[in-house]
Amino acid sequence: MTSSKSLQKRNIKSYFEEISSFDLFYQLTYMSATAAAGISRSRVFQLARSLPCSPAKYFESIHDVAENLRYNYPDAVRLVGGQTQSEQTKTFLLRLSDALRSGEPLAPFLAREAEVQGEQYANDYLRRLESLKKWNDAYTAVTVSIALIVIINMVSTMIYNLGTTTMLLMTLVAIGGGFGVAWVLYRSAPPEVKCVPLKLGSEDQRRSRQLFFICIPLAIVACLVLIVLQLNTGWIMIAAGLFTLPIGWVSRRADQQTSNKDMEISAFLRSIGGTATSRGTTLKDALASIKLDSFPALQGDIHMLDLRLKAFGKPPLCWNTFGVETGSKLADQSVGVFHEAVNLGGDPEKAGNLTSAFALKTAMLRAQRRGVSGTFVWLTVVMHTILAALMVFLLGVLEQFAARMAEATAALNEGASASATLGLGEMFSFSAPQIQFLSTLTVAMIVILTLINAFAIVGSEGAHLIKMTLYTSMLFILSGVCFLIVPPMAMAII
Repeated sequence: MTSSKSLQKRNIKSYFEEISSFDLFYQLTYMSATAAAGISRSRVFQLARSLPCSPAKYFESIHDVAENLRYNYPDAVRLVGGQTQSEQTKTFLLRLSDALRSGEPLAPFLAREAEVQGEQYANDYLRRLESLKKWNDAYTAVTVSIALIVIINMVSTMIYNLGTTTMLLMTLVAIGGGFGVAWVLYRSAPPEVKCVPLKLGSEDQRRSRQLFFICIPLAIVACLVLIVLQLNTGWIMIAAGLFTLPIGWVSRRADQQTSNKDMEISAFLRSIGGTATSRGTTLKDALASIKLDSFPALQGDIHMLDLRLKAFGKPPLCWNTFGVETGSKLADQSVGVFHEAVNLGGDPEKAGNLTSAFALKTAMLRAQRRGVSGTFVWLTVVMHTILAALMVFLLGVLEQFAARMAEATAALNEGASASATLGLGEMFSFSAPQIQFLSTLTVAMIVILTLINAFAIVGSEGAHLIKMTLYTSMLFILSGVCFLIVPPMAMAII
């Protein structure tokens, strides 16, 4: 009894983590596919506890309670379900307990629950997608406000010296607001992991990781050298963008390949499962009879899987390697569930249909997200370019204004005494240090806005954070071009 109470306390302490609807969808898909293989109830729970996702810990506790404390499974499921903080998981476990107590077959129950959870996941995803649209609009408005704060700082300096402390505080407020909204945008988006770890993924994913550790140090060194040589700020930003562009380009290509494989993995699993069942053959023989040109994005990965299986490699290792090397987390999860179910003796066609439904629903929802984020990406890039050009233009105007003020002051011998007599004090008190401070502030603000905008774009897309280098390089290059062409335009106008 004491052991039961201590187990309850440990479970209550560890169950405050919210389980996403996708994790529960994945867990139920796995359990329904393995249960359809006709294995025992205890085996289903034993396999469920080893799945690498958040809900697996509940089934680990259920299995421990049933095996170690000698509870029957309906009571063990109800005990754990009653202590669960995640509402979706709690209601599912309580329904599972009632189904087990009534003697309902486990496989049909789990298949039905997986289908229902899939609909719930889709509804939750679409609801978050609507929220993401609103936060995209909010971030656009906040970005304009951030630029306006800097512009107000610069224009106010033409009239009155606000002091460096006041300008720094206003700038920090702008930066904090921009990053805060970008973080909320990132958190309000549907939570998902598209890629496997880069060092284990596809060739482009591994290459992007290698380029990151090469190009980023080179970019830093190159920028420091250009700063020491006192080159124009525009050339420094362009150099930073050019050095990070290879990482971004490869990561963009890897992300596109991942999206294409997400769309094709569903059809592949249906095809190989149906072929294996209709011909009464193994997955290895079924794979050899499939035309690979039906799956252009997965063609190279399927070919390598076929070669490994023909080389008499261990099938579980071959299939696991295939899933990881696609670079797609969804493909890895779907392939893992499919092969596990077939390996347990399940019908390949039924396992293929279950995992195909899981992969197809997820891929279609992610395609809708790409449609939402596509507009936001280019809007942010264009808006950043315009705001950066405006800030650089005002900086050029201020430099010309300071030069004209210095000439006018030098021409009037009694200018200083006249200003004092009129009580103007620090009005029109332009100086070289002020211009230098404003120049530094403008450059820093554009750099910080570049990083925040890149983070917001990746948060909206749901891509791996390494794809930030693509948008960072684009925004750096565009900002550098503004520093090169806008100041001469300002001089020509004034």
